[in-house]
Amino acid sequence: MRAYAAGAVLLLVTACTAPAVGGCTEIGAVPGVGVTVEKASAADVTALSLRVCWAGDRTDQQVELSPGSDTIDEGCESDEPDAACSGTVVPNGTLVGFVEVPGLPAGEVQIGATLRQGRRPTRLPEVAIQAETSYPNGPQCEPAANQAQVTIGPDGLR
Repeated sequence: MRAYAAGAVLLLVTACTAPAVGGCTEIGAVPGVGVTVEKASAADVTALSLRVCWAGDRTDQQVELSPGSDTIDEGCESDEPDAACSGTVVPNGTLVGFVEVPGLPAGEVQIGATLRQGRRPTRLPEVAIQAETSYPNGPQCEPAANQAQVTIGPDGLR
């Protein structure tokens, strides 16, 4: 009887501490702002800096830009769940980047930008953007981080 009771307690303890199906991974999240410079505005861009403001705090960050791309689906060998599939990446003429902004809160933040095309800097007016909490593993898992996304196009920052 003691063995049965001990086994039942052990089963109860391990059942309560076992990871949930689809458990958490080690994928991280970084607070910050993602940037896309649309194709129509990306020509001759040599530098970009962002101003991010909230509740009396302000940070100015240089954005490291890289060529943007699209993924073209090239299909799968079959409809089977373990079939090999392929795709290819093609440049799309945009520029993309991300700047880490420690302490970025969820909610409204003000973001402005200075875009340099050749030698000419253009200061873009600030816009209100909603930063949202990102949960790369789902809301039941940490880490989480607040992130915002802005796009720069012919009409400015949005």
